[in-house]
Amino acid sequence: MEDESSRIEAEVQKRLAAALAQQQETFAAMMEQTMKNALGGIDQGTAALEKERKRIEIELDAAQALRSKAEREGEKMAAESFEKHRREYEEAIRTALLRDLSRLHIESAKTTPDIMKWLDVDRTFVERIREVVNRVDKFHSKDSPAPKLEGNPKLRFVDEGRSGVIYFESRVGSFDMWWEMGYGALAIVAVPSSNEWELKTGMPREKRLEVLNFIGEEIIRRQTSNGSFIIGDDVITIYSE
Repeated sequence: MEDESSRIEAEVQKRLAAALAQQQETFAAMMEQTMKNALGGIDQGTAALEKERKRIEIELDAAQALRSKAEREGEKMAAESFEKHRREYEEAIRTALLRDLSRLHIESAKTTPDIMKWLDVDRTFVERIREVVNRVDKFHSKDSPAPKLEGNPKLRFVDEGRSGVIYFESRVGSFDMWWEMGYGALAIVAVPSSNEWELKTGMPREKRLEVLNFIGEEIIRRQTSNGSFIIGDDVITIYSE
């Protein structure tokens, strides 16, 4: 009986050892597959991150290209705008300088002939500056009465930031004027020259100065708290006192 029991015990231990070995092999295989899956996930995640990085780089490059294009086009537009209005800019700058010098001489009680000689300007220019000096306080308030002019004229302002358009509208004639923030002045307003006046406005040439004085006074009255203006060949220069 003991021999039989020993034989059975040995067989049980053998089968148990075989079962354990099988389980260990199965477990090892499962662990290996799990590791492979994990490593594969890491590789996939790394690949996805790399793909996203490249996509972002492409978008950044595109954004930079658009920015560079916008800067180039902005510089081109600024240059074109300057060239388009070069004459008005140059006249406004020259007028501003002569205006300031004339005003200093006038306030120092210098005579008109002396100022004409020193600055190489004509009598009309000096007398206009004298008018400016005399009327600086005239339009001190927005509540001042509107200047009078034939045809019940009105000014309509369109603001586009640092520039825009002013529309003169009346029963006897209408026209528009480009304006921009000035250099050494509050603003410059492009107006039809004497030669262009009748064609562009539909009004007689002899009315030009009267109409432009109305426009300058109305701009001062409505757009500044205290200012003055000078009428040039093809611009009105607005100053804030």
